[in-house]
Parts: sequence; structure tokens; C-alpha cells
Amino acid sequence: MRGRSDAILLVALAASVAALDQLTKALLASAIDSGRLGSRVAIVDGWLALEYTENRGAAFGLFLGLAPILISVSIAILMGLLWHYLRQTRPSLLQTLATGAIAGGAIGNLVDRIRLGYVIDFLSVGPWPNFNVADSAITVGALVLVWGLTRPASGLRIGQSIDQ
Repeated sequence: MRGRSDAILLVALAASVAALDQLTKALLASAIDSGRLGSRVAIVDGWLALEYTENRGAAFGLFLGLAPILISVSIAILMGLLWHYLRQTRPSLLQTLATGAIAGGAIGNLVDRIRLGYVIDFLSVGPWPNFNVADSAITVGALVLVWGLTRPASGLRIGQSIDQ
């Protein structure tokens, strides 16, 4: 991994996403009724709100009460993703950014699961289940990764100038 500026970018992005996720959750828990369940602050009436919720399952509250298994599965998926990434000789910039976003989101939610036994969700958009910064990073990263992997291999590489 020595000399791989792409890995440095990936780690920096993952750390930034995880830190932003934890910061927003801490700010929300302290600002909205001391993190009391059901506390809600409307931003755009009926469409966008900040609402403190505790997700004790996986996505959309599936697999409730299986925190130890969810922790193990999350770590296994994260390790598999990073292993696959590090096997790439010259990953594209899109692949690096997407993998960094997914890893940072996974780490942010893992910190909650390990520390609290649940994940704090707080963004409420319309009828959609509440989510957080980590969930957003995982979703956007996964979409970008799939999009990038289904396109021809002509992406800009880390350390490559545009005119190369």
C-alpha cells in the first residue's frame, strides 16, 4: 500500500464521513430535547424534519435485536469492500471516493452500534424512514460505485493529470 495516494484519499474521506456522522448525531442528541425518542423539529412542514430515533435493527429497522450479528456482518462487509479495493492496481477516482464514503458511513454506524447498541437516526424526509449522515454516505457511495463499475474503464486515476 506504500505510495498509494488513492488509499490516503480513501482513509481521509472515510475518517471525515465517520467524524461528521458522529458530530451530527451528538449535536442532535444534545440539541433536540436531550435525545428523547420522538423529539421532532420541523424544518419544512410535513416534508423535512429533525427527529431523534434509535434504530435497533438494520436498514429500515429490519432484524431488530440482532446487534451482535449486525456488528459482525458490518465488519465483514467493510473488510471485504476494503480488501477488494486494495487489490485494485489503479482504482479510479470515482471508485476511491465511493469506497471512502461507504467505509466512512459503515464506521459511523458501527461506532453507534458498538457504543450504544443502536444507531441514531435523525433526518426525516416525507414518508421515508429516518436516516443519518452515515446512511446517506453509504447510499450515495454504493450508487456511485455501481454506476462507476458499469461504465467503461476510462475514469480519471489518482495522480493522473487530466491531459494524460
